[in-house]
Amino acid sequence: MVFVVALLGCLATAALLVFEAGRLAAQKRRLIDAADAAAMSAAVFEARVLNFESYMNRAIVANEAATAQSVSLRSWLAYETRTVARINRVTRFVPYLGTAVQSLRGVMAGVNRAAQPLLVAGEGTLALFTTDYALAAEALHRAALPAAAGIAHRAAASNFPGASLSGRGEALLAAHGARWTAFTRSYDGALRARQKDVIVRSLDRFTADRGASFRAPVIARLEKRGGTDLLGFGTWRGMDTFALHLRGLFGWREAYSIGWGAAEQGVRTGARGTHGGSYRVNRRTARAAMRDLASSRLKRGLPAMRDIARPEARGDDSLRIDLELAAPVTVQGTSGPATLTASTSARVFHARPVARPDRRRELASLYSPYWQARLAPSPLEAVP
Repeated sequence: MVFVVALLGCLATAALLVFEAGRLAAQKRRLIDAADAAAMSAAVFEARVLNFESYMNRAIVANEAATAQSVSLRSWLAYETRTVARINRVTRFVPYLGTAVQSLRGVMAGVNRAAQPLLVAGEGTLALFTTDYALAAEALHRAALPAAAGIAHRAAASNFPGASLSGRGEALLAAHGARWTAFTRSYDGALRARQKDVIVRSLDRFTADRGASFRAPVIARLEKRGGTDLLGFGTWRGMDTFALHLRGLFGWREAYSIGWGAAEQGVRTGARGTHGGSYRVNRRTARAAMRDLASSRLKRGLPAMRDIARPEARGDDSLRIDLELAAPVTVQGTSGPATLTASTSARVFHARPVARPDRRRELASLYSPYWQARLAPSPLEAVP
């Protein structure tokens, strides 16, 4: 009986230890899941913030391109109206042709009068939206870090009541805040040359260069030149010129200005663009276009836009979030509660959901909304 009682005591003690170990293992698993949920929730939120900034950057680029198209259309309408009016001076004495050209002159004049104020109003509306997009992106970026930390705390507490970031977890979250701050930067001032290059490369053919040449054998040619340029960072200017060139003893010379037009949207500037070669080919006509320049001052310049802080260091284009949670648990047979800890990591990274058709790798930027989040191996797991 003594032996049986001792054996039963040992079995009861072993059963209690097994039960307690299983309970602690289950608690540990729940705490790990809570840490994963906290890190993943914060990472998903930050990926969405980066995608939102990418969409805002794309919207700004689209608005700038649309403004350039509108300025181009204003310049082209003024050019067409003046060209038809000047051609009418010659053709009005020609039967039938004169009547047709005169009718066309009236139509073009009416279209130009109606379209010019509408296009200017549209450019002003685009300028307002562009400013709002930039302000919204910057405001969300500044609010993202405390919001992500709050999301991590709530996710941890919801999945494991009583769990919170440990002291090391708070330090890790502060280190992530430093990484988040250094990961992107606002390109303003002279640094806006980067987004200016993106915008200029996004222009369509009509906006960038609408020139053509009509050459007669040996003696004459008609030169049409036109284009819209972004002068500095604040002004879109479009110009269209059309001139007759004759061959002289020393080469071709601009003999007669047939038509011209110019339009501008933005801050006043003394800078001069190329406008599809207008100043180089049709110099006299380009000066006439500048005298009749139709200016609007509704646009206040290209806003600052965020992008990757170090675009030259593309090898590591991810943003890691490390967390450590701690939770008090009661252990049978001890005088006080013990503390369980669990560490985890999540990664915010840039990757296209499908491969590019040209099979090239797309580098991370805040112009492509392909930011994603996933759990990652934690470097803290190897730390005792």
